[in-house]
Amino acid sequence: MKNIFFLMPVILLTACASKKPVVVQMPRSVPGTTLPAEDIESVRYAENLKAYPIGRYVDPNNQLVMHEAHTVYRVETTTKWNLHPNAPVSVPTGPVVRIVDPAHHPAPVNAEVAAEISRQKFATQALLDRGAKLDETLSQLSGAFRVTKDLGDQAHALRNELTITQKRLDAFEQELRKKQADAVVGAQQKTNEW
Repeated sequence: MKNIFFLMPVILLTACASKKPVVVQMPRSVPGTTLPAEDIESVRYAENLKAYPIGRYVDPNNQLVMHEAHTVYRVETTTKWNLHPNAPVSVPTGPVVRIVDPAHHPAPVNAEVAAEISRQKFATQALLDRGAKLDETLSQLSGAFRVTKDLGDQAHALRNELTITQKRLDAFEQELRKKQADAVVGAQQKTNEW
């Protein structure tokens, strides 16, 4: 009986010390997975249907039958496989593994590219600054043009007034000479009368 007391803890300790095997579960591929709607066109083209509305008409095979207006649906193109896909498609067949398409990822930037981008940014900023200065100069020129036009209009008005005044002055001088001539003639007639 004493031996059982000594063996009992050893048996219990060995039972507790056993390890369970570690089971690694891998995701299993699921057969018959449905493609998302946005990826279907890159694998297989769908059929194209067109609807043709038709008005009333007499049946060509039987003149006693008239068809009412209705719509006729026609399959224009049937489904077919897309042998020239536009974009890579990952068909869900198991763990997700995709090929990296370099067209959709930015290229690594080296020092030359960074320097060229910096130079282009500087040139663009200089061009924008010159454009702002050009706009300012053009606004100043348009203001100066308006002032010059106003001065030209005033000079033209003054020239017209001067011409009118000169004509009036000439008319007054002629009238004065005529009166002086009449006065001289009248004075000579008075002296002749005496």
